[in-house]
Amino acid sequence: MQSANTPIKISSREDNEHRIVASGTPEHLAICSLVLNAVGIQHSIDLSRSCISVPDESAAAAKYQLDKYFEENANWPEPPPSLPAQPHAGNPPTIVTIGSLALFYLITGPWNSGTPWFKNGAIDSQAILEQGEWWRLVTALTLHADQVHLLGNCLIGGFLVHLLCKTVGSGLGWMLLIVCGALGNYLNIAVRETALHSVGFSTSIFAAIGMFSGLQISSGHNFSFKQLLMALGAGAGLLAFLGVEGERTDIGAHFFGFLCGIGMGVLVKQVGMLRRAASVSFQQNLYILCLGMVGICWILAWQ
Repeated sequence: MQSANTPIKISSREDNEHRIVASGTPEHLAICSLVLNAVGIQHSIDLSRSCISVPDESAAAAKYQLDKYFEENANWPEPPPSLPAQPHAGNPPTIVTIGSLALFYLITGPWNSGTPWFKNGAIDSQAILEQGEWWRLVTALTLHADQVHLLGNCLIGGFLVHLLCKTVGSGLGWMLLIVCGALGNYLNIAVRETALHSVGFSTSIFAAIGMFSGLQISSGHNFSFKQLLMALGAGAGLLAFLGVEGERTDIGAHFFGFLCGIGMGVLVKQVGMLRRAASVSFQQNLYILCLGMVGICWILAWQ
């Protein structure tokens, strides 16, 4: 898996009335799509040919925006300055943990309000606010509406989660993802006047983007307003890319997850929690605690 600051192959080959402006891995295509979405350029992704094409009249603007994005993000994000060099050089269990969402989907299946999984575990604003079924804030993160919803969260979400865990450690990273995901879900239903049902891990994915922004905000003299704008722009682009997918996803939850992530990123840095991030036992204990939290919430859901 390659990061956003890896140069992507930019092409200008014609394809009937469209022009191919980018080609590469699915992760690279997703990043290019975020950039084009952010500037309002219509485009289409062809996974079979691993390319992105735009109308011929938009080709020059699309290529300019892509070149500009990868040039400006060549060395971003910078690692938090207070962390030692390569504090988490090992490989976080991202594939195992994100892969468990796909395996869980094989058990639960797509959205079906009649099945016990969604009946007991999905976000139900009335059940949470009026009946105190708070565990739904966590269990809903493990459910997905359909295969497209699942694929977007596992592919793009896995990439972002892996970067977060490489930055703050697997245990702390997953704890922040669950806490911010649950808090984002709660704020989303608390401000609504109508009933809401939703599922999906994407609330936590947007929290991860927010956490990168929060860490940049609190990075002292190394922080620049330009870096914050790039982080917010990436979040807005990803919101446009994933926010409309799936029958039971909710753009409000994505937005509140993003805001919670920003606040949590600032808080974690200010209270000095990152200084403990290099402790292997600290990370392992937090990771086990995260697994236990999800398990307990599902036990409560089935009672």
